[in-house]
Amino acid sequence: MRYLPDWFRKDRDLNSLFTLPASFPSFFDRSFAVDVKDKGDHLEVEAELPGLKRDQIEVEVTESGVVIAVKVEEETEEKHEKYYRRERSYGKTERFIAFPVEVDIDEGKATYRDGILRLTFPKTHKEGERGKKLDIE
Repeated sequence: MRYLPDWFRKDRDLNSLFTLPASFPSFFDRSFAVDVKDKGDHLEVEAELPGLKRDQIEVEVTESGVVIAVKVEEETEEKHEKYYRRERSYGKTERFIAFPVEVDIDEGKATYRDGILRLTFPKTHKEGERGKKLDIE
Protein backbone atom coordinates (compact mmCIF):
# COMPACT_ATOMS: atom_id res chain seq x y z
CA MET A 1 0.00 0.00 0.00
CA ARG A 2 2.97 2.28 0.43
CA TYR A 3 3.36 2.96 -3.30
CA LEU A 4 -0.32 3.51 -4.04
CA PRO A 5 -1.65 7.06 -4.26
CA ASP A 6 -3.71 8.40 -1.34
CA TRP A 7 -6.90 8.60 -3.40
CA PHE A 8 -6.71 4.84 -4.07
CA ARG A 9 -6.48 3.99 -0.39
CA LYS A 10 -9.37 6.30 0.45
CA ASP A 11 -11.62 4.68 -2.18
CA ARG A 12 -10.76 1.29 -0.82
CA ASP A 13 -11.58 2.39 2.72
CA LEU A 14 -14.83 3.90 1.48
CA ASN A 15 -15.78 0.65 -0.27
CA SER A 16 -15.39 -1.25 3.00
CA LEU A 17 -18.35 0.72 4.37
CA PHE A 18 -20.63 -1.07 1.90
CA THR A 19 -19.61 -4.63 2.71
CA LEU A 20 -21.12 -6.64 5.54
CA PRO A 21 -18.91 -8.29 8.14
CA ALA A 22 -18.47 -12.02 7.70
CA SER A 23 -20.28 -12.76 10.98
CA PHE A 24 -23.45 -10.90 9.88
CA PRO A 25 -26.09 -13.37 8.67
CA SER A 26 -26.86 -12.33 5.13
CA PHE A 27 -30.07 -13.40 3.49
CA PHE A 28 -28.53 -12.81 0.07
CA ASP A 29 -26.10 -15.69 0.64
CA ARG A 30 -29.02 -18.10 0.76
CA SER A 31 -29.43 -19.88 -2.51
CA PHE A 32 -30.05 -23.53 -2.99
CA ALA A 33 -28.82 -26.17 -5.38
CA VAL A 34 -31.25 -27.47 -7.99
CA ASP A 35 -30.87 -30.44 -10.34
CA VAL A 36 -33.14 -31.15 -13.32
CA LYS A 37 -33.11 -34.78 -14.46
CA ASP A 38 -34.65 -36.36 -17.54
CA LYS A 39 -35.89 -39.76 -16.40
CA GLY A 40 -37.23 -40.94 -19.76
CA ASP A 41 -40.99 -40.74 -19.32
CA HIS A 42 -40.89 -37.96 -16.71
CA LEU A 43 -38.88 -34.94 -15.62
CA GLU A 44 -37.54 -34.66 -12.08
CA VAL A 45 -36.52 -31.46 -10.31
CA GLU A 46 -34.58 -31.80 -7.05
CA ALA A 47 -33.81 -28.89 -4.72
CA GLU A 48 -31.54 -29.17 -1.70
CA LEU A 49 -33.29 -27.39 1.19
CA PRO A 50 -31.72 -28.75 4.38
CA GLY A 51 -33.06 -27.61 7.73
CA LEU A 52 -36.33 -26.24 6.39
CA LYS A 53 -39.87 -27.26 7.28
CA ARG A 54 -42.57 -27.95 4.71
CA ASP A 55 -44.46 -24.78 5.60
CA GLN A 56 -41.40 -22.67 4.67
CA ILE A 57 -41.45 -23.93 1.06
CA GLU A 58 -43.81 -22.84 -1.72
CA VAL A 59 -43.97 -24.35 -5.20
CA GLU A 60 -45.76 -22.70 -8.11
CA VAL A 61 -45.90 -24.40 -11.49
CA THR A 62 -46.52 -22.79 -14.88
CA GLU A 63 -46.40 -24.23 -18.38
CA SER A 64 -42.84 -22.96 -18.86
CA GLY A 65 -41.31 -23.88 -15.52
CA VAL A 66 -41.51 -24.02 -11.75
CA VAL A 67 -40.84 -21.41 -9.06
CA ILE A 68 -39.50 -22.68 -5.75
CA ALA A 69 -39.77 -20.07 -2.99
CA VAL A 70 -38.30 -20.40 0.48
CA LYS A 71 -39.18 -18.28 3.51
CA VAL A 72 -36.40 -18.10 6.07
CA GLU A 73 -36.71 -16.91 9.64
CA GLU A 74 -33.65 -17.24 11.84
CA GLU A 75 -33.07 -16.23 15.40
CA THR A 76 -29.81 -16.49 17.33
CA GLU A 77 -29.39 -15.81 20.99
CA GLU A 78 -26.28 -15.61 23.15
CA LYS A 79 -26.30 -15.20 26.90
CA HIS A 80 -23.07 -14.62 28.73
CA GLU A 81 -22.18 -13.32 32.13
CA LYS A 82 -21.56 -9.76 30.95
CA TYR A 83 -23.73 -9.42 27.87
CA TYR A 84 -26.81 -10.64 26.09
CA ARG A 85 -27.25 -10.67 22.32
CA ARG A 86 -30.25 -11.61 20.21
CA GLU A 87 -30.46 -11.32 16.42
CA ARG A 88 -33.28 -12.06 14.01
CA SER A 89 -33.27 -12.27 10.24
CA TYR A 90 -36.21 -12.75 7.90
CA GLY A 91 -36.31 -13.14 4.18
CA LYS A 92 -37.48 -14.95 1.12
CA THR A 93 -35.56 -16.33 -1.81
CA GLU A 94 -36.88 -18.01 -4.92
CA ARG A 95 -35.62 -19.67 -8.05
CA PHE A 96 -37.27 -20.21 -11.40
CA ILE A 97 -36.39 -23.44 -13.16
CA ALA A 98 -37.40 -23.64 -16.82
CA PHE A 99 -38.66 -26.95 -18.13
CA PRO A 100 -36.41 -28.25 -20.95
CA VAL A 101 -39.28 -30.35 -22.35
CA GLU A 102 -43.08 -30.15 -22.33
CA VAL A 103 -44.60 -31.63 -19.18
CA ASP A 104 -48.08 -32.21 -17.80
CA ILE A 105 -48.25 -29.78 -14.88
CA ASP A 106 -51.65 -31.13 -13.76
CA GLU A 107 -50.08 -34.51 -13.00
CA GLY A 108 -47.06 -33.08 -11.13
CA LYS A 109 -46.17 -34.36 -7.67
CA ALA A 110 -44.03 -32.93 -4.88
CA THR A 111 -42.34 -34.66 -1.94
CA TYR A 112 -40.03 -33.31 0.74
CA ARG A 113 -37.85 -35.71 2.72
CA ASP A 114 -34.49 -35.39 4.43
CA GLY A 115 -33.94 -31.84 3.14
CA ILE A 116 -34.61 -32.73 -0.50
CA LEU A 117 -37.60 -31.33 -2.38
CA ARG A 118 -38.41 -33.62 -5.32
CA LEU A 119 -40.84 -32.57 -8.03
CA THR A 120 -41.88 -35.02 -10.75
CA PHE A 121 -43.79 -34.21 -13.93
CA PRO A 122 -44.74 -36.68 -16.67
CA LYS A 123 -43.67 -35.65 -20.15
CA THR A 124 -46.41 -34.84 -22.63
CA HIS A 125 -44.33 -35.83 -25.68
CA LYS A 126 -41.74 -38.50 -26.11
CA GLU A 127 -38.37 -37.82 -27.73
CA GLY A 128 -38.74 -37.30 -31.47
CA GLU A 129 -42.48 -36.59 -31.30
CA ARG A 130 -42.19 -32.83 -30.89
CA GLY A 131 -43.18 -31.90 -34.41
CA LYS A 132 -45.00 -33.07 -37.44
CA LYS A 133 -43.81 -32.81 -41.01
CA LEU A 134 -46.35 -31.24 -43.34
CA ASP A 135 -46.62 -32.02 -47.03
CA ILE A 136 -46.75 -28.97 -49.24
CA GLU A 137 -49.48 -29.06 -51.89
